[in-house]
Amino acid sequence: MTSDILSLERIAEHRDVTLMRVKLGNLLERTLKDLSDNIYQKDHKTSVSIEPVAVYGDSTELREAIANLIGNAIKYTSPGGQIDACVRRDGDMALLEITDNGYGIPEDQQELLFQPFHRVKTRETQAIDGTGLGLYLVKKIVERYGGTVHFTSEYGKGSTFGFRLPLAQSVE
Repeated sequence: MTSDILSLERIAEHRDVTLMRVKLGNLLERTLKDLSDNIYQKDHKTSVSIEPVAVYGDSTELREAIANLIGNAIKYTSPGGQIDACVRRDGDMALLEITDNGYGIPEDQQELLFQPFHRVKTRETQAIDGTGLGLYLVKKIVERYGGTVHFTSEYGKGSTFGFRLPLAQSVE
């Protein structure tokens, strides 16, 4: 929780960040590698699809946003479940999405998802720990770089969470 609060303070204060050209696929791959023990422990299957796209932003913050999305997919998917990750071009935007076949979110609880400290509570998720700050952080980070967050979810079937960011100039 301390880490999440410090991240919120950093973003809220608009502290200077180093904007650089970031290859989103590289960040996704590194983040998946960092979380591979968690994925392995729950015996999740994963697939990754990456197109070469780049955005402008702070790689540490963007990696934090990606880690929150993947971390949620891990937490809210039963052992043996499937998690798919993709990065691709979507018009003049870069698109990153994390899809799982986890618990999903009841429709009546979806409206508040990106609010600070909001946590979805169902019988499947009531014992899962969390601060309720992860999606709020993702939204703040993505909006900081001119992007938008999105999601679709069906209770009992899974969710897709992702974001779009403006593309940087051509990728090498």
